[in-house]
Amino acid sequence: MPGVTDVVVALGTGAATLLALLAAPHLFAGEATVRIDTAAWWISGAVLAAQAIALCFARVAPVSVLLGTATGALLVGILAPTGLGSLADAAVLVAVLRTTLLVPPRRLRVLLPVAGVLVAGGQTADILGSSAVSVPGALGAALLQAVAIVALPAAGVLAVTARRDAHRARTGETEAMRRERAAVVEAAVARERAAMARELHDIAAHHVSSIALMAGVIERQIATDPEAARVAVRQVREQSRVLLDDLRQLVGLLRRDGDDRDAVETLETVTSLVESARATGRVVELTTASGGGQVGPLGQLVIYRMVQEALANAARHAPGASCEVHLDGTRPDVFIATVSNVPAASGIPSSDAEPAREGFGLLGMRERAGLVGGTLEAGPDAPGGWTVRLTVPAEPTNAPGGPT
Repeated sequence: MPGVTDVVVALGTGAATLLALLAAPHLFAGEATVRIDTAAWWISGAVLAAQAIALCFARVAPVSVLLGTATGALLVGILAPTGLGSLADAAVLVAVLRTTLLVPPRRLRVLLPVAGVLVAGGQTADILGSSAVSVPGALGAALLQAVAIVALPAAGVLAVTARRDAHRARTGETEAMRRERAAVVEAAVARERAAMARELHDIAAHHVSSIALMAGVIERQIATDPEAARVAVRQVREQSRVLLDDLRQLVGLLRRDGDDRDAVETLETVTSLVESARATGRVVELTTASGGGQVGPLGQLVIYRMVQEALANAARHAPGASCEVHLDGTRPDVFIATVSNVPAASGIPSSDAEPAREGFGLLGMRERAGLVGGTLEAGPDAPGGWTVRLTVPAEPTNAPGGPT
């Protein structure tokens, strides 16, 4: 069925051309060929009306409508050469615009030249039959008419369509890249949660075994050395607190909704991590330097986890010690994150020995670093403290920056 737009366009085109045909006898009163009582006038009117009816079906059968209106223009030029053949070309122009929008370009390569030949033929016959113009002159005028009615409108529509399709393609590509990036981040988070699940048993076993060992020592010391027993009780309490904190953190991470993408940590959220550590009374300094490469979402997640784990280890193994977090993004090829702490404050017992730092925490950090092709170094430094340094690959960028 014809669409409303097609009917409106067809009625408008038909009304305009028929009104022009009705006005022609008054505008060209001296021309015998445009009188209303001539066969040529009535043939022209019938063709214009038929073209208007055909335009109603431009969306349903665009190829047939274009060829039909172009054939009508040819018939007007041959059967009714009144010098008003251009009126029949108006419907052809509308059909060209509609067809170019609806028909694939490969079919237009044949269809448009055929329509152009029909228009040129009708215009040539109309000019030769209604005036004393020479054949070369008539052919030249007809060629210009065909270009104006068929070639130029089709070229304009094709240019606009190509630009629109290119914009859609760019938009689709951008959206696909966004989805791919989100999928990479989500997959990385899922892998990390799976690794955390594997570590959950080791964490519980580590702390529970320490608690059981200390409980046995307390049982033997409670009668012979009450002071040592009290120290051991404090250590048991600290081990229990650390165990509960670790379990809460891991279980919370594992229970996060997979669609909660805002919870994925980045370099910007390291600041909030440091602020949280300061809120507990710890001394933690954060320095950053930028201007080199930039790190992707997965690399930022690994850096955040390293800083988080290193600060937790410092609190566990060197309670009361001040820490320094340095994020170095000045190099174009790598990004370096360093967490270091001074020796534990005197008089504050550590919940574990320093060699125990080389445990599941560092192993987990090394595994995460390997996910992004990075490396992790950890060990005691010259002042007697501890330093963890993570190096991850960076992507070059020309963004300005500098130490902050």
